[in-house]
Amino acid sequence: MAFIGTTNRFNELRNDFLKDTGAKNVEDNLELYTLYVIARFTDQNNRLLNNLMNELQEMHKIIKRV
Repeated sequence: MAFIGTTNRFNELRNDFLKDTGAKNVEDNLELYTLYVIARFTDQNNRLLNNLMNELQEMHKIIKRV
């Protein structure tokens, strides 16, 4: 089972934003950066919930056998 948690990737996220959007800096594109961060967090949460659901389904199968 995977450990639930996140790592601090602030600088990596900032660099990804600049690379993905072609923007020169975050300060001049703060609204777009905010949307980008929200989308990345939403994606991360979705993946986490999906993985947790899969783990629960597997646990349910094992418990049913016992």
